[in-house]
Amino acid sequence: MEKDPFVQLIIWHQEDEHEKIVDRIMEIPQSERDYNTVSLLARAMNNLERYDEALQQLLTTS
Repeated sequence: MEKDPFVQLIIWHQEDEHEKIVDRIMEIPQSERDYNTVSLLARAMNNLERYDEALQQLLTTS
């Protein structure tokens, strides 16, 4: 994994490795996820056709 985990998440997105993104972000406690992290998680879930879960993640940012 890259030094900056955010960079690795972007790389995985470009490589269509959406399950890796979900798995990695789900390891982070929800209270420690910022807006960008939740957005990446929701985008990955959306790409995996996990629409309801993606929407629930986005609702946590309000």
